[in-house]
Amino acid sequence: MSSDRELSPLLTTSEAAEFLGIAAGTLRTWRHAGRVDQPAYVKVGRAVKYAPQELARYVTSRTERPSRKDCDPRRQQRRRGPQ
Repeated sequence: MSSDRELSPLLTTSEAAEFLGIAAGTLRTWRHAGRVDQPAYVKVGRAVKYAPQELARYVTSRTERPSRKDCDPRRQQRRRGPQ
Protein backbone atom coordinates (compact mmCIF):
# COMPACT_ATOMS: atom_id res chain seq x y z
CA MET A 1 0.00 0.00 0.00
CA SER A 2 1.69 3.17 -1.13
CA SER A 3 0.50 6.72 -1.07
CA ASP A 4 1.47 9.82 -2.98
CA ARG A 5 1.53 11.69 0.32
CA GLU A 6 4.15 10.83 2.88
CA LEU A 7 2.86 10.37 6.38
CA SER A 8 4.48 12.41 9.13
CA PRO A 9 5.70 10.58 12.21
CA LEU A 10 3.03 10.27 14.88
CA LEU A 11 3.41 12.35 18.02
CA THR A 12 3.02 11.28 21.64
CA THR A 13 0.45 12.92 23.89
CA SER A 14 3.18 15.12 25.40
CA GLU A 15 4.43 16.20 21.97
CA ALA A 16 0.87 16.91 20.77
CA ALA A 17 0.17 18.94 23.90
CA GLU A 18 3.33 20.97 23.32
CA PHE A 19 2.27 21.58 19.72
CA LEU A 20 -1.12 22.86 20.94
CA GLY A 21 0.30 24.81 23.87
CA ILE A 22 -1.71 22.92 26.49
CA ALA A 23 -0.93 20.41 29.23
CA ALA A 24 -0.68 16.72 28.33
CA GLY A 25 -3.18 16.05 31.12
CA THR A 26 -5.73 18.18 29.26
CA LEU A 27 -5.54 15.90 26.22
CA ARG A 28 -5.87 12.84 28.48
CA THR A 29 -8.90 14.35 30.20
CA TRP A 30 -10.53 15.14 26.86
CA ARG A 31 -10.00 11.54 25.69
CA HIS A 32 -11.36 9.96 28.87
CA ALA A 33 -14.34 12.32 28.94
CA GLY A 34 -15.12 11.51 25.30
CA ARG A 35 -15.06 15.17 24.37
CA VAL A 36 -16.45 15.55 20.86
CA ASP A 37 -14.35 18.52 19.75
CA GLN A 38 -10.91 17.14 20.51
CA PRO A 39 -8.06 16.43 18.09
CA ALA A 40 -8.31 13.06 16.34
CA TYR A 41 -5.91 10.44 17.68
CA VAL A 42 -4.70 6.97 16.78
CA LYS A 43 -4.48 4.00 19.13
CA VAL A 44 -1.42 1.84 18.51
CA GLY A 45 -1.85 -0.98 20.98
CA ARG A 46 -2.20 0.85 24.29
CA ALA A 47 -0.29 3.89 23.04
CA VAL A 48 -2.13 7.03 21.94
CA LYS A 49 -0.59 8.95 19.04
CA TYR A 50 -1.48 12.12 17.18
CA ALA A 51 -0.84 12.87 13.51
CA PRO A 52 0.59 16.40 13.04
CA GLN A 53 -1.80 17.05 10.16
CA GLU A 54 -4.77 16.21 12.43
CA LEU A 55 -3.49 18.66 15.06
CA ALA A 56 -3.17 21.35 12.39
CA ARG A 57 -6.71 20.56 11.21
CA TYR A 58 -7.96 20.87 14.82
CA VAL A 59 -6.28 24.26 15.24
CA THR A 60 -7.74 25.48 11.94
CA SER A 61 -11.22 24.31 12.94
CA ARG A 62 -10.97 26.22 16.23
CA THR A 63 -9.69 29.45 14.69
CA GLU A 64 -12.05 32.39 15.10
CA ARG A 65 -12.11 35.47 12.94
CA PRO A 66 -12.64 38.88 14.54
CA SER A 67 -16.08 40.31 13.96
CA ARG A 68 -17.02 43.91 13.39
CA LYS A 69 -18.03 44.32 17.00
CA ASP A 70 -14.54 43.20 18.09
CA CYS A 71 -13.11 46.15 16.13
CA ASP A 72 -15.42 48.78 17.64
CA PRO A 73 -13.21 51.09 19.78
CA ARG A 74 -16.19 52.00 21.99
CA ARG A 75 -16.62 48.34 23.00
CA GLN A 76 -12.91 48.00 23.72
CA GLN A 77 -13.04 51.01 26.07
CA ARG A 78 -15.94 49.46 27.98
CA ARG A 79 -14.08 46.16 28.35
CA ARG A 80 -10.97 47.84 29.74
CA GLY A 81 -12.94 49.67 32.39
CA PRO A 82 -12.04 53.02 33.92
CA GLN A 83 -8.43 54.13 33.80
